[in-house]
Amino acid sequence: MGALRQRLEEQGPGPRPPPGSRGPGRRRDRSGVVADFLKRLARQLAAEAALRTGLWPVVPQGKALVLRYHRIAAPGRLGQSAIRNPQSAIPLEPAIPLAVPADEFEGQLAFLKAHCHVVTAGEVARALLEGAPLPPRAVAITFDDGYEDNHSQAFRLLRLYGLRATFFVTTGWIGTDNVPWWDRLHDYVRQAFAAGAPPRDFEDLPQPVAAALASADLITPAGAARLEGALLAAVRELTLEPEELDQLVERIAGCLGADVADPAPYRPMSWDQVRELHKAGMEIGSHTVAHARLAVVPPERAFEELERSKQALERELGADISLLAYPAGSHNRDAVDLAVEAGYKAAFTTASGPVAPGDDPFRLRRIGVWAGGYLGAFSHFSPRVFGLQLGRLARQETSGA
Repeated sequence: MGALRQRLEEQGPGPRPPPGSRGPGRRRDRSGVVADFLKRLARQLAAEAALRTGLWPVVPQGKALVLRYHRIAAPGRLGQSAIRNPQSAIPLEPAIPLAVPADEFEGQLAFLKAHCHVVTAGEVARALLEGAPLPPRAVAITFDDGYEDNHSQAFRLLRLYGLRATFFVTTGWIGTDNVPWWDRLHDYVRQAFAAGAPPRDFEDLPQPVAAALASADLITPAGAARLEGALLAAVRELTLEPEELDQLVERIAGCLGADVADPAPYRPMSWDQVRELHKAGMEIGSHTVAHARLAVVPPERAFEELERSKQALERELGADISLLAYPAGSHNRDAVDLAVEAGYKAAFTTASGPVAPGDDPFRLRRIGVWAGGYLGAFSHFSPRVFGLQLGRLARQETSGA
């Protein structure tokens, strides 16, 4: 109980009850802190016991997990500085969309190296294609989009632990200052929060986007976060090609009174960096040319995205490219047929779940890994909780992707 008492002392007595209130209110607040702490502690102890005994391996026999990352945030860098709103005493804290902090990623790599057999996504796909058994305790690490921190942060830590990963790159963005539309939305909402002015002139935008802007609260950080989430969901609802998405996001910027997004925090890798990954033994796959949603664009455009991306990677790397990750997970039967026609051997979705014998090699599932999702008793990243949650996902039943 000494650790528990120390934790409670660090938490403090909680908010002071208003004048005239009675003691039990404070006791209830304190009880809530204790209950929350004990739940996290129980979860961490269960994870440690399960993994220490070996009675509950992370990945059961005959299955594999393919993990899906996007970005790794450099130590001490979680995005732009905090932003203050003239009408709010609470600042909007820095953030990098889709990023896992480098220290959490390192903890995850250490756990995977100790408890799993880390392979590439290509090795998982080949086992399925050849009807061979999957390696025991197989886990593959993948990255989507091709952000620069895949090279500066993820690659550095992968080499430190002697592990390989698969990087699915959007070839049209490599070596450019392109800012993905979702990152521009993030930047524009932050600019709008700093100004504190409500959105304007949005009535002619598509209905779900206009509805999100009409209900916007740019006075509080929570309101800004809700607006960003609502805009992301609204834009994804629409069946637009990449260029149309870009145009819509710039119209949203005008409604928010936002300026051009700073490309520095969102920069993609250069071709030299992609080549360095490949030469070091990392696996490279396609994520199309322009991050096109293959179930949305016309078939002719979808095939062009698949073929041109594959050709660019093969030209730059001097190697056969056989793996694809569908941007935003968007695919249908036509997209699968086009991927086969373009010469790919396997493709990965964003559907959550394990890979198992008999799975369709063009609809392979992955597990999304997010920041702050694996906390132990003291609200810090817990490798054991990470392993326990992966183990649960590895055992879920799946039917189709």
